Amino acid sequence: MKYSLVTEKETKKLANTFSSIIETPAVIGITGELGSGKTVFVRNFIQKYEPNEKVKSPTFGLLEEYNYENISIIHADLYRIKEGEQNYIDFNDYYSEKSLFLIEWIENDLKLMQNSDILININISNKTNLREFSFHSNSDKGKTILINMKNAEI
Repeated sequence: MKYSLVTEKETKKLANTFSSIIETPAVIGITGELGSGKTVFVRNFIQKYEPNEKVKSPTFGLLEEYNYENISIIHADLYRIKEGEQNYIDFNDYYSEKSLFLIEWIENDLKLMQNSDILININISNKTNLREFSFHSNSDKGKTILINMKNAEI
């Protein structure tokens, strides 16, 4: 499933739609080059739950946690994780039935990437501000989420 977006307003709408159909617990991996909009997407997703939430990139701390009534969002950034590095975060410490993991640079942990429910890849067009968001499912839960996404109005 692909979405071609030009403005941050369109990215916000996509993130809000995705947040309205997501089912927990789930692991969502987000890939894309530097500056592609990974954190912008996550920020808009989280601000659907709390519009005034200050969402920053967790590049240096690796992880930020946002707890709301029906969802616990764990925003991780694996940019600094090196191939083969182990024990950098024990995600099991953050797992519950209402956990949603949004993991930027998930490709730096191939095992985690293979066990994610959904992968979102963001590509940038070199000629315009166009961002192409590609959603792929890796699990039955991911397939259900994407079916619901396809049926949602974006």
